[in-house]
Amino acid sequence: MQKYITKTPDGTRDLLFEECELHSRVKSRLSDLFQSRGYYEVVTPGLEYYDLFSLPGAAFSQTEMIKVTEQGGRLLVLRPDSTMPIARLVSTRLKDAPLPLRLHYAQKVYRVSPGLKGRSNEITQSGVELIGAEGRLYDLETILTAAKALEACGMTDYKIELGHAGIFGALAADLPVDEEEKEEIRLLIESKSYSALEDLLDGLPESDAAAAIRMLPRLFGGREVLEQAAGIFGGRAADELAYLRELLACLEPALGDRINLDLGLVHRNHYYTGVVFRGYLPGSGDTVVSGGRYDRLFDAFGSRRPAVGFAVDDDAITAILLAEREKQRKPRRKILFAAAGYEMKALARLEELTAAGDVCEVLPFGGKQESLHIARERNAAEIELVGELTEIIRLV
Repeated sequence: MQKYITKTPDGTRDLLFEECELHSRVKSRLSDLFQSRGYYEVVTPGLEYYDLFSLPGAAFSQTEMIKVTEQGGRLLVLRPDSTMPIARLVSTRLKDAPLPLRLHYAQKVYRVSPGLKGRSNEITQSGVELIGAEGRLYDLETILTAAKALEACGMTDYKIELGHAGIFGALAADLPVDEEEKEEIRLLIESKSYSALEDLLDGLPESDAAAAIRMLPRLFGGREVLEQAAGIFGGRAADELAYLRELLACLEPALGDRINLDLGLVHRNHYYTGVVFRGYLPGSGDTVVSGGRYDRLFDAFGSRRPAVGFAVDDDAITAILLAEREKQRKPRRKILFAAAGYEMKALARLEELTAAGDVCEVLPFGGKQESLHIARERNAAEIELVGELTEIIRLV
């Protein structure tokens, strides 16, 4: 037998039954929300040319992408992101469309997670791209739409954290490091790897900029973070901090304590240019919403189109909904095992129990130990062995 015919590739898995149902529900609710806000759906190919993701600002390393070769020898990748293909689409087929242009999608992306670390290489995302839209109005609209996306899926206990891509750039500009070292520092801040960040900065000359970078992963919380940061940054990133203060003042009345600040949000810093944000849910260890402003991405396509958007991790929300359903579900109360000749007695008992609201099924009796094994496999709370006499055995 061939080795891999019964396996799925690393980082992928099959979906069954209820998970498929909930997955479809999440996508449907998000699609309905986005359409109600004027977004039009687009679908891009699962395969794209590698060149698209090697453009300046794409911010994907070779090791993150799954690559294949087409018949002519050109290098392809399985789409690791939806924003770059949509930028390509807008710059070609939609280049004359009136702005701002609102687009939404629901499709899979493929990224290699080193060692997986419990993550999937295949992720379903629903998201929006608001293209040709500049200014505070559109940033606020996008952040609030992200909050409403979580609420549309039944998630009310969420947190959205705001940051600004310009903060890291303003601080790192004064560090005596090259671009490669700057990216290493960014990754350590993003992952909040305090000790590794300290070790790296210890190798640099002491400076106000290095001291500010050391503190960046710790600057999260309410509006008090802005005052704390202003003192630490020594005048750097003043415009970015002022803009976050404006956004927070606008969003707090609508979102209350569900909106917060995290000045250590520095994800994909060559990609994002302004406000960045992430959404989190209890019960999920990963980011459930990720987005921000990317005003320079279209430069690579020969046009200036400011843009902002976000993506929702459909898989993460589905997993939470599935876990909640499992908690609420009644256990399978009984299995009735009918001995030969007592089938009608067992079926009569089935009618009696189901009429009382119990969940039951009838199976043929093949011995007590086998019946107990089957019952445990099916998570039964109780079994009845129906014969001349009926024996009831409780399992939980």
